[in-house]
Amino acid sequence: MKQKTLPFLIILLFTSFFIQGQAVSDCGKTDNKKANRMFEKAVDEYKAFRYNEAVKILRDIIEKEPDYVDPYFLLGTISIKKTDKNLKAAKMYFNKVIEICPDYDTYAYYYVGDIYYGEEKYDTAAIYLSKFLKDVDKIKSDNDYKRAEQLQKYASFYDKLFKNPVPFNPKPLEGVCTKLDEYLPIITPDNEFCYFTRRTELPEQVTAWKTAEKKYQEKFIESERHNGVFNKGEEMPEPFNLSENEGGATFTIDNKMLFYTICKYTDGGNYYNCDICYAENFGELQWSKIKNLGKNVNSSKTWESQPTISSDGKTLYFVSDRPGGYGGYDIYKTLKGANGEWSTPINMGPTVNTAGNEKSPFIHTDSQTLYFASDGWPGLGGYDIFFIKLGEEFKWKEPKNIGFPINSVYDDAGFFVSTDGRFGYFASNQLKGIGGWDIFYFDLYEGARPEKVAFIKGELKDEKTNEPIAARIELKNIKTKQITEIPVDTLTGKYVAVFPLKNDYLLTIKKDDYAYESKYISTKDETFQQPVKIDIHIKPIEVGASYQLKDINFTTNSFILTDESKNIIDGFIEFLKEHPKVNVDIQGYTDDIGNDKDNLILSDNRAKSVYEYLISMNIKAIRLSYKGYGESKPLLPNINDENRAKNRRTVFVIKSK
Repeated sequence: MKQKTLPFLIILLFTSFFIQGQAVSDCGKTDNKKANRMFEKAVDEYKAFRYNEAVKILRDIIEKEPDYVDPYFLLGTISIKKTDKNLKAAKMYFNKVIEICPDYDTYAYYYVGDIYYGEEKYDTAAIYLSKFLKDVDKIKSDNDYKRAEQLQKYASFYDKLFKNPVPFNPKPLEGVCTKLDEYLPIITPDNEFCYFTRRTELPEQVTAWKTAEKKYQEKFIESERHNGVFNKGEEMPEPFNLSENEGGATFTIDNKMLFYTICKYTDGGNYYNCDICYAENFGELQWSKIKNLGKNVNSSKTWESQPTISSDGKTLYFVSDRPGGYGGYDIYKTLKGANGEWSTPINMGPTVNTAGNEKSPFIHTDSQTLYFASDGWPGLGGYDIFFIKLGEEFKWKEPKNIGFPINSVYDDAGFFVSTDGRFGYFASNQLKGIGGWDIFYFDLYEGARPEKVAFIKGELKDEKTNEPIAARIELKNIKTKQITEIPVDTLTGKYVAVFPLKNDYLLTIKKDDYAYESKYISTKDETFQQPVKIDIHIKPIEVGASYQLKDINFTTNSFILTDESKNIIDGFIEFLKEHPKVNVDIQGYTDDIGNDKDNLILSDNRAKSVYEYLISMNIKAIRLSYKGYGESKPLLPNINDENRAKNRRTVFVIKSK
């Protein structure tokens, strides 16, 4: 159970301690018979619930016998048990017990730790509670041990949380925020669209008798990014915005499928039901009809909401209050089968869900980091934001609180992270924004970021006709050699891919009778730290035609192939093996830096290096030739570094096919 402060103890063992008598230790006793008789009288008054009389006697005792420990312990007990509790006094008396006789009773540490916890002095509370837990043999019940253990855990957690604040610099999302309420945001994986709910106030209806209560309507809004800034947004067209309450969207990485929530009253207005629905995006503001996700997931008697879809489009996480969970609202997942049907939901289990409530899941495009809100895991109050990582054997690790001050004493939920992992987004009415609820973003600190991914999208076209073309795109992990095929829309030529940016990759295009075309994706290239658009044009194989081997690099004034270049040529070797009748001439070119003779020799040596590498990889020499042309045939005028970079190139010319 998540609790920032726990109720202070009024424990029966306070009573049983003095009813039964205690002789835990001889430390702090007195030989003063009068003082002992007075103490016995105080105990009688305590048992009779005459606390004021007992306190007077006990104070008289300690005035005469300041090192007599029993009166201090009983004074601490009474200070808590009285109707007008005096926790400050109780802490003082129990600390005096510990000062006089540290081993008098281990429960003194328990009570002082509890009080310090309530005062939010978590570091001190953790110390006292730890001392209590060390004396296991002296702890009178399992409940006491479990509660102290829980308190100590929470105290250590809060101490660490507050002593290690995380960076947090929230700013309103420019363009989207207005004086109206904006919330439930999501930005598409390509970072081009923002979808959210905007609440507007309906005109008041005035009658002869009274003014009606204010009414509001929620509208599902689409905002597009232009020159780095989102616009104000427009209401989504039909079939959206026809229900009273809809929003909380999630998109597949190609923006073609939208999943979101529609809520409405059912059962004659007795039950407010939410279901997950979906629609297909045809482009140009054209959408399919909205469809219910189906009876495997949705039910008329349970609440399903807040969907978030994995990057491969095959796992949908959502929130439900269906029976059989761990708490009120739990996070579930459903899997998409080969037939397009969604499976019976699977509870995420106690690794994520608690006896409390979990909601607002967001699975990042890395498919390995899940963010969610919970009031069941240790937090600051209400709902806190947590994140959890997928570990070995596809098992989720323990959730981590995202930290203070990102989390606050208020409800913190509706959080998501940009594809590049740099920014966190959320909606709030507690921060200084434009007005009411606003959408904020901030730099997400490194420790809470997802795994780095590359997000690429673009169109595949024929170089000559500029028309979309159906071809295969293969993505090869340079380190593992694993090859993944990227789906290409056969009608539009569009493709989208997300993959971990831990290793370099080679993107190659394959189509019968078309020349080799590739793109090298390097972890060193900062371009791929955020969504990138790469349009690819491929050319048919034609005798005499020239084709560039892109991304082939050499060290300055060197003709030694880099490992990166060899990886690219490996793709070209595969092309030559798939087209055994194709013979090629390898040609090298330089820019105009240096003299003509040196550049000619350098370009010839570079072409030769490629030629020799091809032969070393079992391409027959009879199929190959090479030549360097120096700076003689520039693609562009050598007037700047950008043009010179394009003029430094390695190409292959088809001699026969």
